[in-house]
Amino acid sequence: MTFPLFAVAAAPSELEGLTSAPELLRGEFIQSKYISALDTEFESSGTFEYRRNQSIEWRTVAPIESVLVMTPDSIINRQAGNELSRLEGDSNPVVSVFSDIFFGLMTAEWGKLAQYFSFQLQRKGDSWTVFLAPIDSSVEQVVSSVELHGDQLLREVVLHEGAGDLTRIRFTDIQL
Repeated sequence: MTFPLFAVAAAPSELEGLTSAPELLRGEFIQSKYISALDTEFESSGTFEYRRNQSIEWRTVAPIESVLVMTPDSIINRQAGNELSRLEGDSNPVVSVFSDIFFGLMTAEWGKLAQYFSFQLQRKGDSWTVFLAPIDSSVEQVVSSVELHGDQLLREVVLHEGAGDLTRIRFTDIQL
């Protein structure tokens, strides 16, 4: 990944004051997924609820209703009240890595993210952008870079994936 010229390298301790990491965070999301091989974009929307160190509930309401629940030890996918899949950390080490990353992303827990990424910081007034480049080879297989945009809270996540695919998640109506 090439960082913008006006972004500077940052250590996790330098990023700590950018955001708050509340015990409970909920709101709405709009997620767009660009698939380069199809040259098309798909959009979904719904609600989320984050409980620090406990769970992230990602409830998609459109176009198809589903619920993804992530805990530090498991990832569960449900649709129409039925459990479609369950991944447990004790039998699948990837669950722990993704859990660390997603919990870290939701509240910009920089120390947790530093296990997997290097950081570049760009500030403009009260707003900031942090560019993350993978330093962990298993993460690099999934994302080539990540952008986090926010103010006191994280407002947008952009995941640059292989083959030119891109996922953009915008958070709205955030409540502490």
